[in-house]
Amino acid sequence: MTEKKEETTEQEQAKNIEPEEEKQAEEAATAEVQEEPPKPTPEELIAELNDKYLRLRADFDNYRKRMAREADETRERSKIIVVTDFLPVYDFFMMAMQHSEKTDDIAALKQGMNMILNEFKKAFDGLGVKEINAVGKEFDPKFHEAMKTENSDDVPEGTVIAQWKAGYIIGDRLIRPATVVVSAGPAKKEEAAEQA
Repeated sequence: MTEKKEETTEQEQAKNIEPEEEKQAEEAATAEVQEEPPKPTPEELIAELNDKYLRLRADFDNYRKRMAREADETRERSKIIVVTDFLPVYDFFMMAMQHSEKTDDIAALKQGMNMILNEFKKAFDGLGVKEINAVGKEFDPKFHEAMKTENSDDVPEGTVIAQWKAGYIIGDRLIRPATVVVSAGPAKKEEAAEQA
């Protein structure tokens, strides 16, 4: 019986351990487990950094390829949009060509050409393309390309007299400058005397 009493008192004593002591025992066990890991050797550090570098390089290479693929797809979609806008123009042109082979009616051909011109203008408007009309304006090298100069008593020097080809812009960007003839002002007396 004494043995049973002793066992009972040990169990009671074990149960009576205060929670504070339990916490301390757990923290001591955790501290032993959380010892600092051994420091890596220089070779291990180099291998780890090299692995990170190779992964980063592969990620960047994949990103570069994805961006190039997306740029190509965007370019192709843009081509489709532009071609779609100009298909009606092409259709009208083909109808005019077919009609011109069957008739000598100049008025009908002229009407067909006006329809084609209107379709071109619609396509340009849809794309935001604006025509540069330079005649009568001061020469601006940003938007005009001078092909020659001519003397003029009526038009001041530096003003566009005629336009050979229209120029075009989208927004603020120049697509093609207008090809123009620029006034050189009135002919000088010496030049006028030579020409007479």
